[in-house]
Amino acid sequence: MKKNFATEMATTKDLADVARLLSWAFGFSKARSQEYIANIGVEALRLSRGEDGCPVLCAGLLQTAHIFHGKPVRAANIVHVAIAPERRGEGLAVPFVDALCDEARSQGAAIATLFASTRPVYRKAGFELAGHEIVYEAATAALPSASRLAFDRIELDDSRLAGAYVAKTLGESGLLARAAAHWNELRRAPTDSLAAYLAEGEAAYLILDMADKTCLTVRDWSAASPEAAQGLLSFLARFRSVYPAVRWHGAPQDDLVAAIPDKGWRLARQEEWLLRVLDPATALRQRGYHVDEAKLALRIGDISLEIEIREGAAEVREGADLCGPAVRMDAPAFVQLFTGFRSASKLAQYGLVAGDSADIRRCDQLFAGPPPWVAEHF
Repeated sequence: MKKNFATEMATTKDLADVARLLSWAFGFSKARSQEYIANIGVEALRLSRGEDGCPVLCAGLLQTAHIFHGKPVRAANIVHVAIAPERRGEGLAVPFVDALCDEARSQGAAIATLFASTRPVYRKAGFELAGHEIVYEAATAALPSASRLAFDRIELDDSRLAGAYVAKTLGESGLLARAAAHWNELRRAPTDSLAAYLAEGEAAYLILDMADKTCLTVRDWSAASPEAAQGLLSFLARFRSVYPAVRWHGAPQDDLVAAIPDKGWRLARQEEWLLRVLDPATALRQRGYHVDEAKLALRIGDISLEIEIREGAAEVREGADLCGPAVRMDAPAFVQLFTGFRSASKLAQYGLVAGDSADIRRCDQLFAGPPPWVAEHF
């Protein structure tokens, strides 16, 4: 199979096999597997077949973007790579993911992202740590209750939720430009336990999952200001008689944590997502920057690039004849620099970046910004 490795789009005839692969790989129930397939769509499923023609490997390929400093970098999320138990350990994951990356690039993606159950495997496919997924937990009794920001119950598919989320992405780094599949997963069953609330003036919103009486889960949220964050927490405090704790996805420098004046919150879970740069020049052109003017030469492996920022927009030239010294690194180090996961100075300290000290400091400034994160596990 590895010699003639091929991927293809799934069809409706493959859905039962795909559902079984998801169940075996992730412990999904039959209903959850079917729901997940419906949420992302059969057109997003890719698979590879064994000698008998049955799928032995599958994943989802979602067209999206990650927002870096206000601008979208076209991306593909590779989601839920599932391998049949009898075929694990045969080295199938890397060529499969490589094929998905080739398809993503052919469709215009500059980067590919995923969550890895086994990081060494995906590092072999060119992926490296790129940002955080963080879940915080707080005792509802510890939440502030002074604010009286008014919230109204709204429908889960109210377009104002998506609009507020888009506004949130502009002030952060790494958040997804959500496709329908991402929203479908956020609104997934049990729908009778979900509720959406929007604050006056669209200053804040919440999507709450109230299925677990031991912990109120915030599926999604946004607060446009410190006052709105305080009001959002005060609204959550109203649930303290039923739910002793509340959990939410947040940033490394989180607005809700900043709005809790004293201890009462903890880090419930943290995981990193991985990224592979499919087209360095295009990714650099699409990304946003905080500096208005800058010029820097980069050598990423055997790729030479010169990036020039004018009024916040990037012009990138490619070629080995670029003049002047370059900041040098390999592709995995470039991933961390590109997203802002680690600075050039820190990577240089680890021996992963080399160059003139002034150029490395310039690199720090060019890629500076909020630490990258995502607001869901895709």
